[in-house]
This record gives sequence, structure tokens and C-alpha cells, in this order.
Amino acid sequence: MGFLSPITALIAAGITIPLLVSLYFLKLRRRQVMISSTLLWKKAIQDMQVNSPFQRLRKSLLLLLQLLILGALLFAMARPTLETIASPGQRVVIVIDHSGSMNTTDVSPTRLDEAKKAALELIDNLDVGGAPAGGGGGAAGDSAGGGAMVVSFAQNARVSQSFTNDPAQLRDAVRGIMPTDQLSSLGPALSLIEPYANSSSADESAGLVVYIISDGRVLDAGQPMSLAGAELRYIPIGGGPGGMAGAADPDNLGIVSFSARRDYDKPEIVQVFARAANYGTKQIKTNLTLTLDGQVTRVQPITLQPAPPRKDSDSSPTNAGNETSVQFDFVLPGSALVVLSHDYDDQLTSDDVVRLTLAPARRLRVLLVTRGNDFLVKGIQSVGVRQLAFMTPEKFEDQDPVSLKRGGWEASGASGLAGEGFDVIVFDGYSPKTTPKVDSLYLASAPPIEGIQRVPSSEDEPASQRVLTWERDHPLLRYVALDDVILSEPGRLVVSPQATVLATGQSGPIMAELVQDGVRHVVASFDVLQSNWPIKISFPVFLGNTVQTLGLGGLADDAGIAYRTGEVALVPNDTGNSLTYTGPVTLNVRRTQGAAVLPTFTRVGLYRTDGVEPPFNRLGVNLLAPDESDIRTADVLNVSTVAGDTLAKTSAIRREVWRWFIWGALAVMLVEWLVYTRRMHL
Repeated sequence: MGFLSPITALIAAGITIPLLVSLYFLKLRRRQVMISSTLLWKKAIQDMQVNSPFQRLRKSLLLLLQLLILGALLFAMARPTLETIASPGQRVVIVIDHSGSMNTTDVSPTRLDEAKKAALELIDNLDVGGAPAGGGGGAAGDSAGGGAMVVSFAQNARVSQSFTNDPAQLRDAVRGIMPTDQLSSLGPALSLIEPYANSSSADESAGLVVYIISDGRVLDAGQPMSLAGAELRYIPIGGGPGGMAGAADPDNLGIVSFSARRDYDKPEIVQVFARAANYGTKQIKTNLTLTLDGQVTRVQPITLQPAPPRKDSDSSPTNAGNETSVQFDFVLPGSALVVLSHDYDDQLTSDDVVRLTLAPARRLRVLLVTRGNDFLVKGIQSVGVRQLAFMTPEKFEDQDPVSLKRGGWEASGASGLAGEGFDVIVFDGYSPKTTPKVDSLYLASAPPIEGIQRVPSSEDEPASQRVLTWERDHPLLRYVALDDVILSEPGRLVVSPQATVLATGQSGPIMAELVQDGVRHVVASFDVLQSNWPIKISFPVFLGNTVQTLGLGGLADDAGIAYRTGEVALVPNDTGNSLTYTGPVTLNVRRTQGAAVLPTFTRVGLYRTDGVEPPFNRLGVNLLAPDESDIRTADVLNVSTVAGDTLAKTSAIRREVWRWFIWGALAVMLVEWLVYTRRMHL
């Protein structure tokens, strides 16, 4: 219970209560009269004793009743408020965060368990109609008269229980929410609830109350979020500036970055990079231990100072932990499981260990099918490709398509010998008659497959065109700037819905990607020689991205195979058999277009299988998310509840209950009147 005007009530109490009590100390002024006896005047004697200012105050039922009346009036003057679940007829949505940071143990046993406990308490305070207990409700199953819904969210959101008036179903839905190690994003949950909020705002007799039970460590906390037509109430879980009373101070050391690279010229040389951050309130001294296939290779002691305090006005994740970076160098031509861990006992274990499968040393072999293009040759060689072969289109058509494909990865790292095929084929202005079984790049050409086609420029199209848009976050176009590229007669692409458009010109798509039967085809409709792109720095950057991405199975930046929670893995599987990965959870997958598509990873750890060749037989899944490792509870969630309004802090709804105390004072006053009149008749 809270009060809106406590100072006013305290001032009034300091004046009126002493005045009331003093009335029972005052001595009455009486006229002296001579009488023969006081035997029949006992009541008068008692009255004189009660009003004697020098005697102890006697028990008086009237004084007690009058104090109750005055107290009730003073409470009403203070304007008391109560935190309510919902008004009769309103609907309640309970939103529970089950992301990685909710596994923190600063509250016992975990934050997620505490969040589920808070949700169950909310359900216990709802009657069968969805209104507060005692407020009356609708019939069971009539969700239009109230009811509640349970939503769980991490990287995505799902309805654990749709609107119902059955408390048992709501409790089962809450208890069934399982922990994950995924990132936390509140936006999908708000989008999922939005249709219900709109319907509630249209019906003035109903309303929607949304309880968000979370530690506030959401990725989109710094972005505009809104949910018009609903009342939002944020229940913080965990320790920190805005956390729960009694929770332990946040204490976590997380490994937030981990990658491995091989030298271009000497790929047997491996460099491992890592970054650790302290998000706790005290100094940490610990050791980082690097192991290769279970054998300790390096031990690096580190010391990190406490994380700087977060400003009270900053409600978004700061990621401002004290950090340190480490690097490990060693020689390993083959494959190995690389694991980095620290030995500090903190409150979140999912970021204490990271792992990746180091791919074998491999020098990429690239085939360039062209009639001559020095810019393209120099560009491919500049990205570290030392085994570059050349063919004319006529010679290429004489090749066996099967022999063009290079052998698979070998744990010994012995692959890469001459005559073993190619990792990437680049077609310069030539479209092959048969589709190669090798990942390929097509410039001013296209593969002979359904789903993508190159259309030359027509006479009514501008001769010179610019690139209008491109996918800047795509691995092929990362760090590639195309705004200053001018193309001459670039043509356009006709693509199917299965293809991914990477860049668009004035006439339509000019760059796209298509995967068929496990083979990736990257197609550009324009000729690089008829543009100024070869003299731009973005040209070798694009070639480096494409060759490394196609040739190393997506490992454009790293030499290790590792994933993060929330990601989907695509592993080679030419056998067509189903695969089963065992680890923190069991993953059952089937072959899709020459590859196995694994479901989204929900828990960190190592997943193993015997169904594929190394290095994809061991998949490391890590958290690597500073937003989740920073376990300090956010004090507010910035969500606007009015369309077009600025960001507003979510706050609990307060219902004034001063009228209850007025009615209580009137009831006690009636009792006091009855007692007084009864005494007057004695």
C-alpha cells in the first residue's frame, strides 16, 4: 500500500489526535450543591474522576471508537493506494523472460524460478473471471469477460497459454516454461500482444494489463518500443540497482568474444582471440585456460577491476564491464576442439566456457573460367588465394562436373593437393551449360537452374546506373560500400522467392544468392570490366568475402566452427540419412538439399554426432553476448503505452482506496452512537 498525500495526513493527525485525547483529561466546571448523601450519585463521582487531569487515563470504549473514526478519516486524507492485478472485466497478460541471464543464481535457485514464482502469485490473486480475488468474475471459459494469458520470450516470443479463465491451465503454462541460453528481445513479445491490446482499447469496458517479469536485460532496451492500449507493469527480478530486495549483488565474469584464425600464407599457424568482461562489483583475479582436444595448452592469468556503476537515468543495457583481451598462438595443421574457460565461481555459468571446432588447415583452390580479366585475377590473388587455376569456357565444358568438386575436410589437414578439384569456381561473363557441384560466383552470367535468370539491359534503360540498395549485413557484402560504384548496362536478375536478393539497381535486382542441392550460387548481372568497381577498395573486399564464404563453408572470418544460441546450423550431409546431435539437448534433423538444417540452438554446450565427417561432427554453441553476461537488473523498461508518445517508464497502476476508509469511519461512527445512547439510558 502507498499514499499520495502522507504529509497532509500526518499534519492533521498531529493536531486532531492530541485534541481528542485531551478532551478526556479536561475537568468539567460544576456548580457546588449541598446534598444529604452521594449514594445515588455514583455515576457523577465516576464522571468527576475521569475528568481529573491529575489521574491516569482510564479505559474508555468511546475514546477507542472515536480514535478509530479519526484514524479512518486521516487515512482517507492520506489518499492510500493499492497495487492491483486488474479491474473487473480487464484481461491480464503475464510475460516471462526465460533468456540466458535469467539463469543467474543471485536469487535462489535462479531468476527464472523466481520469475515463475512471481507469475504464480499473480495467478493466485486472480479469480476465475480474471478479476482480482473477491471482485467477481465471469463464467469459466468466457475469456471475453476477463481471463489471463501467459507469454514467454527470449530471442523470440511464444504464447504458452492463450486467454483462459482456468487458473490450473495458467499455472501449468508457467511451470512448463523451460530455461534457455538465448538472447533476450522484448520486441517480439510486444508485437505478439499488440492485437489483444488494440481489441481492448476498442472496447472501453475492457482493458489489458501486461506484467513483464524480467531482469530487463533486453537487446532492444535502447530502441523505441510501444504497446498502445495496455497498462504495463514491470516486475524486476534479480540483484542490481533496480533489482529485488534481498538479492545478492551481481557477480559475473563472462567470456564475451572468442574466435580463431589461420594465417593466409601459413595456414598451420593458428591465432585464437578472446575477450572477458567483469560485470560484478568487486575485483576478480582468475585464470583463462585453453585446451585442445582436452589437453591444456595455455594458461593466462587475468585481473579485472569492478564494472563501473550504471547511471540511474540509463535504463538500457550498458555492456560497460571492465574488459581484457587475450591472444593465444600455436601451430596445428589438423582439426581440434578448442575450449577456453575460466575458474572463477560466479552467478552465471553459461558464459564461463566457450568452445569451437578448429577446421583443418586448407589452402583454397579457386578456378577462374574467363577469356581474360586481369582485374579479376589480381583481385582474387590479393585476398590470399595462392592456388588459382584458369580455364577458357571451351575447356571447362570438356571437364567432368564430378571431378571439379574438391574432396571433403580431413582431420589431418592433408587436403589441398593438386588435382583434387576446386573449392570455388568463378565464371566471368560465361554461363555454363551444366550446373557445377561446386559453390560458384557468376559475373555477367547465371547458372542454368530454375529460380534465377540474367536479363541483359534493354535500350530504354539508362546506360549507366548506380547501386540503389544492398544488404550491408550479409556475409558476402560485409564492409562493402557500393554507393560510389557506376555500372554500364548492368542488366537485371529475375529471381524466385527461394533466392536472396543482395543488391538492387535502377532496373531491378543485380546481385542475388541461391542455394540448390547444397550448392551456393552467387550471381551478379553486371560485367565488372564495364564499371568502375575494380578500382574501388570494396572490390577486393567483396572477392575476399565471397571466396572465403563459399570456399570455407561460411567460415569467412574464423577458422573455427562455432555457433551462438539462437542461430541455425547448416552442415554438409550428402548421405541423405537423418542425423542426431547429442549435447545439452538432443537435436534430430533430416537432409535438406544436400545439407542438414539443425533447429535453433537453445542451450550452450558441445553437440556431437557420428553422421558427418570432421569438423562438423562436433559443434560448439556459445553465449558470447555482453547483454546477457551483464546481469545487473535494469530498474525500468522504456516502453511507450500511448501511440506516438515519447518513451515512458513502465509503472504499476495505483488504485486509490480512500473511499473504503470513509465508509469504515461511518460504520464505526454508527457503533459509537449506539454505545453512547446505551450509556445515556443507564
